[in-house]
Amino acid sequence: MEIAEQIQPQKIGKLFKSDNRYTIPSYQRRYSWGDKQVKELWQDLRNIENKEQDHFFGTVVFMSRSGAEARTTFDIVDGQQRITTVSILFCAIRDHLKENFPEDKVANRIKNIEKSLWLYDLDEQRQGMRLMLGNLDQDSYKHLVNGHLDEVENEKISNAYKLFKQRLETLDDLAKVKILHEKILKQLIYVSITVEEHSDAYLLFEAMNNRGLSLSPIDLMKNYLLMQASKRSDTNDERIEQLWGEVIKNIDSLSGINSPGTTFFRQYFMSSGQHGENEKITTNKLYEPTFIEAIEDTDDIEDLMEDLRNKSVQYRKLLEQEVDQFDRAQNIEINRLLQDVKTVSITPFTLLLRAFSETDDVDLLKRIIQKSNALMLRRQICDRNTGPHDTMFNHLAQRMFDETNPLEYMNKYLKSEDRFPSDEQFEQYFQRESFRKTDRTKYILSKIEEEHFGHGGKEVAQSRYQVHIEHILPERYGDNLRRLWLEPFDISKNEHEEYKKLIGNLMLLESDPNIRASNRTLEKKQQYYMKNKTDFEMAHELVDKSTWDVDAIEQRSERLAKIAVHIWNL
Repeated sequence: MEIAEQIQPQKIGKLFKSDNRYTIPSYQRRYSWGDKQVKELWQDLRNIENKEQDHFFGTVVFMSRSGAEARTTFDIVDGQQRITTVSILFCAIRDHLKENFPEDKVANRIKNIEKSLWLYDLDEQRQGMRLMLGNLDQDSYKHLVNGHLDEVENEKISNAYKLFKQRLETLDDLAKVKILHEKILKQLIYVSITVEEHSDAYLLFEAMNNRGLSLSPIDLMKNYLLMQASKRSDTNDERIEQLWGEVIKNIDSLSGINSPGTTFFRQYFMSSGQHGENEKITTNKLYEPTFIEAIEDTDDIEDLMEDLRNKSVQYRKLLEQEVDQFDRAQNIEINRLLQDVKTVSITPFTLLLRAFSETDDVDLLKRIIQKSNALMLRRQICDRNTGPHDTMFNHLAQRMFDETNPLEYMNKYLKSEDRFPSDEQFEQYFQRESFRKTDRTKYILSKIEEEHFGHGGKEVAQSRYQVHIEHILPERYGDNLRRLWLEPFDISKNEHEEYKKLIGNLMLLESDPNIRASNRTLEKKQQYYMKNKTDFEMAHELVDKSTWDVDAIEQRSERLAKIAVHIWNL
């Protein structure tokens, strides 16, 4: 394939005014643009100052469909995020015109926009949508195009539309809105590349990558997978495409982690038996050599993809705390422990992905989760280097399930080479740690409440994260703080800054007591620390305190640090 012959610069308006239908294949990623990318596109359009100025929109790669519709239907191989976003912007402009200007002034313009979103026949009858998204996004996109905003469930699509609507409100007259629409059609320029076969598309991606264009590891992996599948006569291309799409579906919208696709594939390969012990797979090594070697080494790509699909299902259940393979009480307990792990660090999920594939012994799984969390929390508090973390969990995933007693092996491995910080070191660092208002701090305080005081409080019993962190010595500096706290208890401004975030100055409260306690005096706060006001036992023991100075904070920090040593241990 001569790539240069396929390249043609085009105005985006031509794409949206042609007789062609465009589809996004199921194996492509879901629509994923966030506020940053949407705002950048808006700003790029606003930066076009005159009709002679164009904005380069990037390369869009199409693959022509085979069969009866070959001349009119194209798959978007690369560029689906940009094309979808322009379509969303058209919907926002259409609705902005309808809502803000007289119908007779905007009817023709709205009709023009509708022809960008729909295909029409010679009798001006709709013949279907111009752009068809993947299965997971199509319903929401269709509702948006039809103007049924309340039925748009995809948050990415909804958020992009809402952001465009907000920006359109800044255009204070009809002429400016029309100019923006014309900029999109006439001054957004893209390079159109059309290929005839899957193999051409794969070669094109390889060429783009070799020329230094920015392609993500997931894009490269997908391309290489489908290219190799197309070369093997015993492999069903469509089945491989389907399995890839299912993997992406399972992992692409995982909440609370950055780059969920990359993270899953890294942890999958580090947990599997395909790679050796003590290996860390970085993002830079994920495509090459890791994924390439996995494809080359397997005799059956479909088997590999089915394993990836199955593990992606398990991975999602672990990350989203949706484990359902045990009885109800066990599932609740396991999922609560998994939420704690995710709060502290997602690194142990390399081991957990392997563990949940190797055993259904609930007690064993609970102990593995607890030990993993103890390791990560101790290393974080003790400010240990994060470099070895992936390697440690890779090693455990590869080795411990071959042993007669996996927990004994795990203990021995973690205690060797100073991997697991000592009790003395953990205690020392813990009492001097500056704790922020985060879920990790809520987790730590709630575990102390449960394990030491024997009572979690109603809020913690339901969810340890639906509580508030109370600073006994208030954290916000001001005249009230100085008059009510610093002067009475002989605390300097520097000491306040140093001691306010120590564990000894923190506890949990339900939302209402926390709000009412706020920056009041110690005596007023203690009224909310009483048994009839809060369920938290750690608050009750502070009711009789007559002073709250740096010595009191230090003493409580030392005490809680000793408790922490026993909670987060092997």
